[in-house]
Amino acid sequence: MIFQFLANGIIAGAVYSIVALGFGLIYNTSKTFHIAHGAVYTTAAYFFYLFYRTLSLPLSISLLLGLISGVLLGVLIEILVYQPLYDRKAPSGILLISSIGIYIFIVNLIAMSFGNETKILSPGLAKTYQFGSVILTSIQIIEFFTFVGIMLVYLIILKKTNLGKSLRALAENPTLLSVFGIEPRRLMIIVFAVGSLLAGVSSCLVALDVGIDPNVGMAALLVSAVSVIIGGVGIFESAAIGGFTIGIIQNLAVWKFSSRWQEAITFILLILFLLFRPQGILGRRKRVEEI
Repeated sequence: MIFQFLANGIIAGAVYSIVALGFGLIYNTSKTFHIAHGAVYTTAAYFFYLFYRTLSLPLSISLLLGLISGVLLGVLIEILVYQPLYDRKAPSGILLISSIGIYIFIVNLIAMSFGNETKILSPGLAKTYQFGSVILTSIQIIEFFTFVGIMLVYLIILKKTNLGKSLRALAENPTLLSVFGIEPRRLMIIVFAVGSLLAGVSSCLVALDVGIDPNVGMAALLVSAVSVIIGGVGIFESAAIGGFTIGIIQNLAVWKFSSRWQEAITFILLILFLLFRPQGILGRRKRVEEI
């Protein structure tokens, strides 16, 4: 039995990690707590539902259009909301309130348009595969290997390309980046596009697996933020470590207690890490002179 819950935790961790990588990419480079990331997550899934179930387009085309809608929303938020606030040197509190406002507006617009009930994209029972005592659905297997592919591409871009070097430089010192002729504003558009794409991939996979409702974005946002903190703020790939940590521990809690403990476990982990290892799993303690 424990192996089934461990497998479920790994699958949940894979999905968490995808959206958390997007949130971490945006937060580490812009230093903006992008609450509207949850709205992007919800929007991509609902546009996927609109094209696939309502307009009856093929699955691949619907998925592509859903992802594009999420990317466009994320980029528009950056260009129309965040950039003007950056130009006015608005404090982080104003950015945070603006992001909350965007999230509330978009989620309520989706609820008004589609209703509050859960939408199911894949009616019926999914095909299952048995690996010893572990049973996984075809969608769960796709979720895991999608994460593996995304993580490999993410690491290659981050470590081996000029874009990755620019992203790391943007996170460390955007002013110095400008000196070398790279426009931080244009780079931020790429950051929000990629981060929103990752949110869309995660939400569309979850929609195919268990369905969607207008509030799914908030849960994804909370897990993303905690994953970044647990993994280590400032380390791009650390969000994946945090995502798997949360996914596995949540499902072990379900095994021992109840599914009602899942969200509580997320906050318990956050508190424990803030108290005993605030730098996260991959982070390192800084001397006073470095802070």
